[in-house]
Amino acid sequence: MMMYEVRIKAHFCAAHQVPLPTGTLEPLHGHDWEAEAVFRGPQLDASGILIDFTTAQKALRQVLVPLEHAVLNGSPFMAGLNPTAELVAKRIFQRLAEAMGHPATLAAVYVREAPGCVAGYTAESPQS
Repeated sequence: MMMYEVRIKAHFCAAHQVPLPTGTLEPLHGHDWEAEAVFRGPQLDASGILIDFTTAQKALRQVLVPLEHAVLNGSPFMAGLNPTAELVAKRIFQRLAEAMGHPATLAAVYVREAPGCVAGYTAESPQS
């Protein structure tokens, strides 16, 4: 099936300390993270728009507010989850889906922790 796609990005700075398989913690360190939300759908509205860029960017930026300059370990945003890039992407996806007026088109969220290091969380198909 052919789909339209819209992508938006926003940035935040946050630190984390990921527990390693050995049971030790990596050193506390920060990143300039980039979050990218992907919206997909087979149909456009009467204006030829899948989702309004401004509305989507505002929602993504609002979701990211609790992450700005936060230590992800123990942060309420992560609710006890290990602060890996994969789980940060999942939590952003969940919060953005709740915040959007058009959650049916949210298909994925990707986070770039560092150049060349991207993790994502995707829906099997757009939520309904």
